[in-house]
Amino acid sequence: MNNSTPINFNDLENELRELSPNLKTVLQTAAKLKAAKASDIKFSEPILTQGDNAVIFPHTINVIQGQAGVHKSRLAEIICASFLKLNGYNNELLGFKRTSFTADHTVIYVDTERNLTEQLPYALQSIQMKAGYEKADHPANFKYISLLQVPRKERFDALNEYLSHIKLTTKGSLFIVLDVSTDCIEDFNKTDKSMELIDLMNVAINEHDVVFLCLIHENPNSDKARGHFGTELLNKSSTVMQVGFEKDSSQNNTDLIRVKYLKCRSTAKHQPFHFKYCQDAKGLVLVDSKEIESLIDSRKQKAANEDIIEMLQSYLGDGTRMPRTELIDKLKIEFTASQRTIEERLKEIVESEAVIENANGEPCKLKKQVIEKICIYELHKTI
Repeated sequence: MNNSTPINFNDLENELRELSPNLKTVLQTAAKLKAAKASDIKFSEPILTQGDNAVIFPHTINVIQGQAGVHKSRLAEIICASFLKLNGYNNELLGFKRTSFTADHTVIYVDTERNLTEQLPYALQSIQMKAGYEKADHPANFKYISLLQVPRKERFDALNEYLSHIKLTTKGSLFIVLDVSTDCIEDFNKTDKSMELIDLMNVAINEHDVVFLCLIHENPNSDKARGHFGTELLNKSSTVMQVGFEKDSSQNNTDLIRVKYLKCRSTAKHQPFHFKYCQDAKGLVLVDSKEIESLIDSRKQKAANEDIIEMLQSYLGDGTRMPRTELIDKLKIEFTASQRTIEERLKEIVESEAVIENANGEPCKLKKQVIEKICIYELHKTI
């Protein structure tokens, strides 16, 4: 038997007239949720894939994070070109492909760093040409601005005004890139300034057909996105991609770049993929699997900390506590390394307080302690 009562939105409007604006908003939202809950819910399909992986979904905030100089902007340019790509144009674009995003939808690139004489025009030119356009073309669904000449304390207001203007003058979905997102606000370490932009994006994705891709730098020698804004941004994001150079056996950067998925809210976490900058192509290209395997094999011989950390995620990420002897034996076999080498690596990881994600994607640190006379290792959450 169905005892539910149909929702009369006219009666609801009459009841709301004497209430405060905030209470009105809350009650109206509750009524919409009630109606949605009573119907079959169809989850959105991705608007962008990479290989077989669903990467970006409608009405979401997404992130590319990494240290300076790891080609974050070039990766964002590839993604923009994927959305703008002309039908029938044959360009590989690191395996990225749009799905439901069509020519009626608009890509908006907001830049804050590059100069206006060469760097930004070249980047915009590159996006168009990778999508199949000529330099002199002006696709109607590709818009771009720079906030470089706007005083920092006024940039949020300028961005807010521009996006309001775009919503009024543009039909269809919007894919908005903020490069870099921390430069769009006055102070990325202040809670109130950070939340202004977070709230703007949250309202936009819930009230309009909008998707954001935010680029953000990591703190030096850290995997953490910059400032209070970075922390809040990652909490609100659906997909987070971390870009960084792979290291060789001596812990020096190679020319191989790994994209690691730190967060995939709508799917299981994807495996990393690799690319490098190709001088001949003047852009990013996927790396052959044999080249990746060769690097990893050579690095395993020295049991690099980065590789040890990945194994610790596998062994301890689900909350497992492992006795010291068992953990060392496993790592010795995995890396064909001596006990002394493994012990040194574990000590370095503990003392450096390296961030290691658990199975839920939460930041942890490796902890060594003695329980009932047995030395064990486990991951402890940092927050």
